[in-house]
Amino acid sequence: MSHTRSNTIVQGVNYIPFNYPSLGLTSRHTIIEGIRAVSGSQHEVYISGGLVGVDLPQEVQTEVKNIWQGFIYKGKLEDANKLENWHLLHYKLEDDDDDIVFNTSCYGPNNGENGTIEIVGAYIKSSSPKNNLGFYYNGPIDGSGTWRTVTPNNGNNKNVFMHSVMGGLAVGNYQSDAADENTINVNAFVYDIKTQECIDFIIDDLNAPTLYGIWHNGGNSYTMAGGNSARKIGDTVSQAFLVDYDSSTKTFNNLQFFSYHNEITPTVNVHFEGITINKTNDGYNMPSDWSKGAKEGASFVTVKRNKNGTFGLAEWKDIAYPGDDVKITSANTVYLDNVLGIYVSKSSDETETVISSYCATITD
Repeated sequence: MSHTRSNTIVQGVNYIPFNYPSLGLTSRHTIIEGIRAVSGSQHEVYISGGLVGVDLPQEVQTEVKNIWQGFIYKGKLEDANKLENWHLLHYKLEDDDDDIVFNTSCYGPNNGENGTIEIVGAYIKSSSPKNNLGFYYNGPIDGSGTWRTVTPNNGNNKNVFMHSVMGGLAVGNYQSDAADENTINVNAFVYDIKTQECIDFIIDDLNAPTLYGIWHNGGNSYTMAGGNSARKIGDTVSQAFLVDYDSSTKTFNNLQFFSYHNEITPTVNVHFEGITINKTNDGYNMPSDWSKGAKEGASFVTVKRNKNGTFGLAEWKDIAYPGDDVKITSANTVYLDNVLGIYVSKSSDETETVISSYCATITD
């Protein structure tokens, strides 16, 4: 099985598998979504994601396939095999809510106050099985704290995904009703945790933007990462972008687009999946997914700040989990020079598609 792979170094990248140990719980797939360093620790990190195909109550499994169980991992990157580092979470409804939550996916972790944790993500409940609801959590790592549903666009939305949280703000995306089946109505927004205000991300140069990552530079300054697509299916390729945000004025500025390996005329769809500060504190690292036709892949991207505050030219390094049976590699999150994501392969008997997670450390 793919979960048993060992460390492999290929072209300056050290790949290690990173999957739930699956002791006492049936799980087919581990899907890593987010990462953040643990405050006060030199080596520990929070990693968030979901386990797909886990054992949940039978009455739920008869209605829904591919059950998701949220998780938070707290530990060193090399200690994924320690079961005690994995904490399974499920969105907690109000006591008077008779719905059943059958999908919880934890997208972004962050340090809360006094050793608590913040998490953003999405969940699905039985009364609306086709609609993802966004959430924000704050409390102990065991999930016993406060769960809150996030509702952008005054409730006129569907499929809300909260992706990343830091510095009192979170970023996410939602869909709204489209004019026709060929139109994509995807909208990005910023969520103020204290006021619970949702601020739509609107810039003239963007058609169908998504925000996947947020980094707090300090004070009122934030930098966000995502991608932009055409609203009409097939119109053009999508591009990744970085943008700055001032929380005091609630304004976006310094928007810059990035094409795959700095193509002059973009031909590859590309999207930034997250953001972190680089080791020298003069720029940012981003995980990126890209596609062209039937071909898909992942990259580690570094962008430094120019002296005038604008973003410099991107440096690209492609990521591909090694193995002849690996079909797709995706980059979902980044911590320093470590990219974490998933790869898709076949089971040892070739009868099942397996989704596994990995950590790739850039060594050159």
